[in-house]
Amino acid sequence: MIEIAQNNKSKILLVEDDIFMVDLLVEELTRSGFEVVVAGNGAEGIKQFEAARPDLVLLDLLLPDVRGFEVLKKIRSYPDGESVKVIVFSNVAEQQDMAEAEGLGVRHYMVKANYALPEVVDKIRSVLAENGQK
Repeated sequence: MIEIAQNNKSKILLVEDDIFMVDLLVEELTRSGFEVVVAGNGAEGIKQFEAARPDLVLLDLLLPDVRGFEVLKKIRSYPDGESVKVIVFSNVAEQQDMAEAEGLGVRHYMVKANYALPEVVDKIRSVLAENGQK
């Protein structure tokens, strides 16, 4: 079972290697009331998932070490990882990647260039609300 953060804030694991994007997202998500855990590469994303057990993973696909899909497959291999909510947030817009993400249970696939930060927050809230989470 996925635990809600003790402070009643939903916990978001952000797996993103672009420092500028990380700074923007952390600021926007924190200001919007989320607890944010950051991983700057795929291997760290897997470790942080194990440690933090987030309510939602915001996952880039183009990472410097372990591809985003490999991170997602590893997350899905954990007993509670099968049901964790994942949003892909990447500039990869290939149809086959979108189909693979859907096959791995991704809740939404967002192409970075097409969304403003408030829209990302709205989508996160919407996905978390699917099961009554804040």
